[in-house]
Amino acid sequence: MDELASAMNMSRTSLHRKIKGVSDLTPGDFIRLVRLKKAAELLQEGEYRINEICILVGFHSQAYFTKSFQKQFGILPKDFIKKVNQK
Repeated sequence: MDELASAMNMSRTSLHRKIKGVSDLTPGDFIRLVRLKKAAELLQEGEYRINEICILVGFHSQAYFTKSFQKQFGILPKDFIKKVNQK
């Protein structure tokens, strides 16, 4: 969070208020959402396995990644891949 605030030339508090005001999400939730959306894109491309995508988007635990992905999209990553492949 500090790195993001620094890159945006904002204080951590200002960044928190700005993100919360624009997206109604906390900065942590916003970052997690961006990571999960990127993971969904990578899963659709089909070039990487789930455990590789987990690391590529910044999750250190595959279990937490799977739980977060299912909470956000309502489907497990492996089922998401199957659904994409059926299309």
